[in-house]
Amino acid sequence: LGWGPHWDPAYYPNPEDMVTELHRLHMQLMVSVWSKFDNTTDFYTRMRAQHHIIPGSLYYDPYSEAARQLFYSFSNHSMFRIGVDALWLDATEPEGFPHLGQELAAGSGNEYANTYSLMTTAAIHDQYVKDYPTLRPFSLTRSSFAGQQRTGAALWSGDTCGTWDMLQRQVVASLNYGLSGIPYWSMDIGGFFRPDNQYSDSGYIELLTRWFQVGAFVPVFRVHGGNSHTEVWNYGDTFLRNFLTVDHLRYRLLPYTYSGFFSVFSDGYTMQRALVFDFAHDTGARQVADQFMWGPCIMVCPVLQPNATARPVYLPAGSTWTDFWTGSPVTAAGGSSFSTPAPVGEIPLFVRAGTFVLLGPKQQYSDEKPADPIELRLYKRTSRHSSSSSSSSSS
Repeated sequence: LGWGPHWDPAYYPNPEDMVTELHRLHMQLMVSVWSKFDNTTDFYTRMRAQHHIIPGSLYYDPYSEAARQLFYSFSNHSMFRIGVDALWLDATEPEGFPHLGQELAAGSGNEYANTYSLMTTAAIHDQYVKDYPTLRPFSLTRSSFAGQQRTGAALWSGDTCGTWDMLQRQVVASLNYGLSGIPYWSMDIGGFFRPDNQYSDSGYIELLTRWFQVGAFVPVFRVHGGNSHTEVWNYGDTFLRNFLTVDHLRYRLLPYTYSGFFSVFSDGYTMQRALVFDFAHDTGARQVADQFMWGPCIMVCPVLQPNATARPVYLPAGSTWTDFWTGSPVTAAGGSSFSTPAPVGEIPLFVRAGTFVLLGPKQQYSDEKPADPIELRLYKRTSRHSSSSSSSSSS
């Protein structure tokens, strides 16, 4: 069967029991659902009978309210009703651009070409919040349009290649996306297209390590690879140790990150922030495309080159900084650059003086343990060009 909102019984004879078992194991399930329909399905027959299929394609016309309601009802019956937590709304360009040159319910397909993803994510969101008012809608999609953050949709950057050049591009793209006003971003950590020898190629494993370090500081932390077994234990013990360093940190930072995303919800904040957001007065910061803020306190300086053991870091003017890993103040002056060590198992992180960072416990899933006790790290201003950190626990 195609990738519409249905299960193939040959592979999923009892999806409801599977979802229940995954929830018992503290997993949440997101299912890939395309907005096109196999022409042997009842979904396609009903959509076609009501003239909701874009001519010459298997995709539906999301500019028709009736078509959107049908798409949601199909998805609700097969997915949400049995406990599926989210939909991966893939190919919302839509793939192949079948709407170009067509007359759609809203008018010219050419005129509305870039809005397909907005309408499709809204089709799920708008009815889901009515049927499940105590749950949070979430979808993942690979296209976006202005205002799409209202639909609970996160963008991921599509089927990328596992190369250093692509990793560099992902950092720049993520910052530009945030600057466009939409705060929810993700990417395929490690790239979708990977080398055949990915599990033993030391060069690729180094790239994957650095990519995970970046991924821990984007809004949606996820790995995905085509024709791959992406479980982290497949890449060797050294990789696994390095991965766990940043994975544990991502989970320990949940109180800090969650607070930041409450500000996204309540105040229109952006959690992954190009330096220009916070240092608009600094002309040097405006030129930096490989560093960013994670929330108001942490500056992330990912390593984007192979075989690197150090990297240059630009310190925005007007602030002083502390090395997150050592707690040592950075003595270099604001508005200048310096070289910082960057061993392969560690991403350079710096905390802005005069701020504090909340850290919770190590855990395997987000609600395994209570957040308390909280470790509160205070980064004090001690002089013009130095700061120090201290920590305390509270409950």
